[in-house]
Amino acid sequence: MSRGQYPEPGLVPALVIRLGSCRERACASAVQGIERMAEGEPGWSAAAPKVMCLSCPARDSFLCSGLEDHEIRHLAARATRFQLPKGKSLILEGDPSENVYNIISGDVVLSRVASDGRRQILGFLGEGDFIGLTLSEHYKFSAEALSDVRLCRFDRRSLDELVERFPGMDRQIRRMGAAAVDHMLGLVFALGRKSAEERVATFLLDVAEKQGCCKDPSRTIHLAMTRGDIADFLGLTLETVSRTISRLKRQGIIRLLSSNRVEILKPDELAALADAEVA
Repeated sequence: MSRGQYPEPGLVPALVIRLGSCRERACASAVQGIERMAEGEPGWSAAAPKVMCLSCPARDSFLCSGLEDHEIRHLAARATRFQLPKGKSLILEGDPSENVYNIISGDVVLSRVASDGRRQILGFLGEGDFIGLTLSEHYKFSAEALSDVRLCRFDRRSLDELVERFPGMDRQIRRMGAAAVDHMLGLVFALGRKSAEERVATFLLDVAEKQGCCKDPSRTIHLAMTRGDIADFLGLTLETVSRTISRLKRQGIIRLLSSNRVEILKPDELAALADAEVA
């Protein structure tokens, strides 16, 4: 598959770890516990990658969910699994887009800095997000671990070869691109037309959907990001986000279990505020 088949830049972002300059080594030094599962290397077997992927928390998400077991085995044979501690950078804006990643567990924040120094949060990524499919030769954002993160890394060229070999992978990547476009359209609408209360409600519902909490009776979500990050992402001030969350709490729509755990008590009312539907 050529780069021309990838989604538009920024729709499905990527995480890159490079080993060259001092700046790159600083990023790479955060990577610990690398586990290489490549065919021909010591300890590799035809069954090992398959078992590794079948037991992976991200097995039923995005790219991997649409693959047959034999396709998963080939994908796993080209994967490098590693861990990144909380607060460490995966990439810096401007790095070449050489790799693609699948988040096994943990949370990552994407951001970009304007020429005048202003920072904009571009998105929050979590378990199952497969990121790195872009037309750009260089990444147009920075990525940082919001928590301890486990990921699989794939070389872009190796992934291209697999996509050409297995049509199922190509179909899944196209679905991922379409889903990313849908999500971006919803975000543009929310930021352009919704009030502060509607934006916060939309954000909470989006997190709940990603974490599979919409069908969970407890409907408890985990927020790895700070309220400042949420405000930056939604184009609001920190004070506005804090006031809105407090108002939702007073109205009995949500309950704050801790600084980073929120229970959605009245999902229908929250959805009404967000102008959305609850599953």
